[in-house]
This record gives sequence, C-alpha cells and structure tokens, in this order.
Amino acid sequence: MSPTADTPLLLDGETTRTLERARGADHVVLTGPAGCGKTTLLRTFEQSIVVDDGHVLGDEEVDRLIEAVRAGGRLALAHRLWPDNRALGRLISELPGSVVRVHLRPLSRGHVHSLATLVRNAPVSEEFAGRLHERTGGTPEFVLDELSPEPRIAFARHLDGLSVAASDLLLARALGAPFDVGLLATVLALDLRTVSHAIEALRSAGLLQFDGAPLPVAADAIEALAPAEQRADLLRKLALTQTERAQPVCRYARLLLELGVVDPGLADVFTAAGHEVIDDDPALAARLFTAAGTGSSALLARARALSGDLDGAVGVVDLEHANAEALLVAATVLTLRGQVGRGGELLQRSDNGLALGFAVTGLLGAGRLQEARTVQLGARSQPARSLTDALGHRLADVVLETVTGPPMAAVAAAVATAGVNQAGSRALVQPDSPTALAALICVHAGELTVARSLLTKAVQGDDGRGLHADRHQLLLACVELLGGDAEAAQRLSRPDLSREPREALLAAALELGVTRRAGDLRALRSAWEPAQQALVVHPVDLYTLIPLTEIAVAAARIGQFHRVETHLNEAWTLLGNLDDPPLWSVLPRWNAFHATLLLGDHPAAKEHLSALDDAADALPFARALSTAAHCWSQAGLGDVDHTRVESAAQELHAHGMRADAARLAGHAAMHTTDRKAMTQLLDIARQFHGTNGGKGNSGAEVLSEREQEVAALVRDGLTYREVGDALFIAAKTVEHHVTRIRNKLGAKNRRELERALEDIDLTTAK
Repeated sequence: MSPTADTPLLLDGETTRTLERARGADHVVLTGPAGCGKTTLLRTFEQSIVVDDGHVLGDEEVDRLIEAVRAGGRLALAHRLWPDNRALGRLISELPGSVVRVHLRPLSRGHVHSLATLVRNAPVSEEFAGRLHERTGGTPEFVLDELSPEPRIAFARHLDGLSVAASDLLLARALGAPFDVGLLATVLALDLRTVSHAIEALRSAGLLQFDGAPLPVAADAIEALAPAEQRADLLRKLALTQTERAQPVCRYARLLLELGVVDPGLADVFTAAGHEVIDDDPALAARLFTAAGTGSSALLARARALSGDLDGAVGVVDLEHANAEALLVAATVLTLRGQVGRGGELLQRSDNGLALGFAVTGLLGAGRLQEARTVQLGARSQPARSLTDALGHRLADVVLETVTGPPMAAVAAAVATAGVNQAGSRALVQPDSPTALAALICVHAGELTVARSLLTKAVQGDDGRGLHADRHQLLLACVELLGGDAEAAQRLSRPDLSREPREALLAAALELGVTRRAGDLRALRSAWEPAQQALVVHPVDLYTLIPLTEIAVAAARIGQFHRVETHLNEAWTLLGNLDDPPLWSVLPRWNAFHATLLLGDHPAAKEHLSALDDAADALPFARALSTAAHCWSQAGLGDVDHTRVESAAQELHAHGMRADAARLAGHAAMHTTDRKAMTQLLDIARQFHGTNGGKGNSGAEVLSEREQEVAALVRDGLTYREVGDALFIAAKTVEHHVTRIRNKLGAKNRRELERALEDIDLTTAK
C-alpha cells in the first residue's frame, strides 16, 4: 500500500480547483515527480480505465488504450514528466472528449507542518517543520518516510528502481561531486548522453533538485546504503580528477580519511586539502598532512602548531635539515615557552628574510644587541626575494630602532609595519605578529590609543583563531588596564584558559593588576601564587617587562617583593645591555617606582626616578612619567604644587593613563593642606575616574557608604577623633568602622590598611 493511501493529501488552492474540474471531465491526466501522491489521487477517480506510471507505456499498450477510449471508455492516467515517452504523448493527444491535466507539486512548508502534526498526532514546531521541508523538498511520500520509525529504511525503496548510472550519479553528487556533466562522465566512466538521461531520471524521481543538488534525504540514504568500497573508489576518482584540475578537494580527502583510505597515490590530494583548511581547521589540516606522508614535515609542524599541539609540532621538525618554515615553527614554540633568545639563535641559520627578522627580534629580546645587529646587517646584504622577505627586513629595522634610534620614529615605523601580513595571518606560524609587536611598542611609548586601535582590529580579524589570537586579546586587555578600564581588562583576559608560558605570564599579571586596582587584598593574595609561578617558568626578556613590573607592584603590596627582586635585577641588567633604551625602560621604571614607594624604599625610588629623568628628553611619555613621579614623591613629603600636579595628571591622561592620572590627583589631594587645592585636585580625580569606562578599579564596592567616608578621611591622615568630629560620630565608633574596613580589605595592620586605601577610589566619599 502506498504510504499516502490513508493520509489526506494537502493541496494548494489552484490544484484543488483543477481537481474539481477534472472530476467532471471525460479524461484526467495527473502529472508530477515521484512521491507527490499521483497514485493516491488516481484511486479517487471513477473512470473505467485507470493507468499508473504512464511514462513507461509502450506502443502496443497505447494502441489498446486508444481503442478502449474510442469505444466509450473514460481514462484516468498518471505519469512522470520523464522519460519523454512519444507513445504516451500520442495517447494523450488522441483522447476524445474533454481532458483536464493536473500538475501535482511538492507541499509548501505550511502543508508539511500540517502533515507532520497529523501523522504525529501532536503539535510540531515551526523549526522542525522547516527542517523537514528542507530535507524532503516537500514531496509527501518523502515527508512520511522521514516521520516513520526507520526513515532511512523507509526511504530506500525510492532507490530500488534506479538504473546503475542514475544510482552512481546520485552517489557522486551526494559525495560532493560538482554538477558538471563532463566531470561526472569522466569519473563515472559514462558517455554524456547516459549522464544526461541519468540526471533527468533522478529529477523525475524527485531525488535531484532542479539545480542538480541531491535532495538531502536522498543523499543520506545513498551514502548509507552504498558499500564502503564503492564510496572509497568514487571518492578517490573524484579527488584525483579535481586535484588535476586544481579544484577544491578537501571534502573528498576528509571522507577518504574517515574511510581509512591512505596511500602514496593520494599524497597530492591530502596536501592540497590540508592547504585548503589550515586557516579554519588546523587540526584537520594536520591529519591531512600526516596522511600525505613524506615531504610534508614542515607543513605538518605548522598545522600542529596552529591547532595548539606544540609538542607534536616540534616533534616532526628535523632541526639538522629543517627549512625556513620548519625553523620558524621550532623558534615559535621556543618563544611561546619563554626562550626568546634560543628562538632567535635558531633562526640565524635561515636564509629566509622573515625568519631573520624574527631572529633579530629574539636576540634583541634577550638583550643581545651586538648579535642582533650582526644578523640584521647580514639580512640586509641579501636582496628581498618576496614580500615576506621585505617584511622580515623591515621588522629587523623596526625592533633595532626601538633600541638604538629615536623612539617616536621607531613607533611610527612599527605602526606602519603592523598588519602588513594581517591578511591570512591566522595560518602563519611565527614567534610574534607584527601587530602585537607594534602594539607592545606603542604601549611602552605611551601611545595607548594607537595600540588599542591596532589590537581591536587584530582581535576582530582573528575571530578567536590563529596562533596569536590570544596574545592580541591579552595585549588589548593590558591596554584597557593601563587606561583604567579594569572591567574590560577582566573580560578580555580570560584567566582560566590553559596557556603557554609567555601568554600565561601576561594573563597572570593582568589578573593581579585587576585585583590590585580593586583594592581587595584578600583576592590579591589568592591571585599571587599563580602569578609568581608563571614568573618563575618564564625567563626575563624585553617583551615581558610590563607583566614583570606589574607583578612586582602587587608583590610589594602584599609583602612578597623579595620573591621578584631577582627577576627585577635581571630586567635592569637586560636593559643595561641594550644601553637603557628609553622606549622600553620608562613604563617598567614607573611601575618599579611605585613598588618601592609601597616598600618605603626611598633610595630605590630615587634610582627609578633618576632613570625616568634621564629618558625625559628622548620620549614625551618619559617626560610625563618623570614629572608625575616627582609630583608623587613631593606630595608624599607634604609638598604639593597643585598647578604642577594638575598639569602632570593632564599629561598622563593625554597618554591614555587615565587611572594613574586620577590616582596622582587623589594622592596629592590627600597630602595638601590647602583646602581649595584639595577640592580642585579631587575634582580632577573624579573627572578622570568618570572617563574610566568601568567600575572595576574603584575598590570601594566592598565598603558601605559610611565606611567609604571614614576610609577617605583616615587616608587623609585624620585621627579617629578628627574623623568623628567631621562625621558627627564618636571616636570609638570610628575605631569600629576602621576595624571592619581593615577586615574587608584583608589588611593585617594600620600600615597595610594605608597601602590598601592608596589605590581605592574614594573620591566620591569626600
């Protein structure tokens, strides 16, 4: 029995009206593809002669039917549009009396929804009905098959009557063969006429859509029913043919891998497929390059590195015979794991301009200035043979200029270099990206707005993929933190990710920085150990001085400074080996200056202040930090020149250091005895905090409104009695408030409390 025999057909209005006319006609002809309900409708007519599958009638059968209708018989006939049967055409043209032709079409989406509801005897969602319509094309029998307990088994009967050619063609299309008659003829070893007939047969059967795409249910069924050997043979032919034509082959290669088909004859196929997907799916590319076999170690190493399998990447690199690409992979792994100098050493062996550019970067990062210069001169002696060679030469020039040339000229050159190879950069394996290097240089130079622009564009372009996607996002978090938006920094830093040492160090420092600015000492102590461990496993280099000194400030805050002193001494030695370049020195010195103030180590603070002074003439940012540091020191001694403080704060703000500008103004306000100056400075602090973009750095959220008022006055140096007089409460009550404040902030004593209050935004409480 037809599966539609007991199910009412759902027809559109036009077809319904045509059927009503047909019931009064002498003869009716039902036309449509297989599965549209022709047979079911045929049984509802009362004509004396009923003929199904009229498209297969022969001349003798047609002669008998013509004789019968001439004798007064009325005919109800159903047929498909293909094959083009001349005998059938003769029958229809010779029918006497009235003839109505009814063209049956697939169901609409709404009718599919109604049919599914009827069959299941329960409501179905619009989404479900939409998927059902898409998979079946709206053909009623196919819809019913999909709704049956065993859809694939139910659908299999629609494939039984196909010719071998039609079946093979449907399988080829299901496996992704292009709708190209010539290609299909070649792959299936058929002549063009047979292929054309097979296409029409599949369309007539409703299995192939007008554009040549196989109906999803038909594609699933033919793939499931075809033997694995047949699929493998067809995939092999498709892959080899398309490789010869330089056409995409990844789909065939992936299916061949799933079938376990790997042999030397397919090496070119797997290699081509790996290149196709390495950007979007490097893990699959690694599998494909592995299947390609010998001669693909550099490709395999690159794909494994991009997929995050760094151990697997270096495992296939033969350093003794490695080419430039393989050396870049090995050097990249070393750099990500904190061995920037060793990575630079390795790349010196390359004759590739880009590799030599990163060799200079690595050697300079380790403080080996003379070696870096030697490599740069050697690279420059060789003409650039490609755009990547030219990029490598420019990269070497830029990083050397940050150390030996005018700082702002180096910044401009770095920005110009950034993004040169951004197109397709997700598929590159190199120790760093030009964008990340340029952004880091901008941060050190106090050009936070430029760094933010570079990194925002890179993060959007990465779309979460690529070897340096996480680095771009972490550096953007660093920019936001330095700019005062701790909430944005927190969102971007994703501290729970598993990372290689370089990015792990930056992420840990960001977590400490966010926590410190929130003023929560208890949370700061919890975040300390992971940061200290990240610091231990990563040697000091030029490109990690910001996270190192950020950790140092946090260490000073919680009494752990002794655990970072060795690292800091190594940092100053490294900078000394590079002749203390202003661009790389000033921001670390600024952080170290604040760390030593927290420790009460004034001689060390003066040393860092002197270093800032020395750099002031070379770099505008250094001059701003130097002036701010002097104002900070003098304010701590009770000497507040509010005009100079305001100017210094404005300079910090101009460089994007909004939070530091606000802290400087607030710090000076706490130490001035001039009430008018204090009010002006607090207004400046509020203004800069107002441009913060987030509340994460205020640190006052853990305190009640009254506790914030008490804390603000205590931080100003007032006694408990003076605080009580100002707030009209008893001194004993003030003492109780201070105890609660200390407990909330995790401060063990009055000194720790003063340190904790130093970084908290209490300006609104004033």
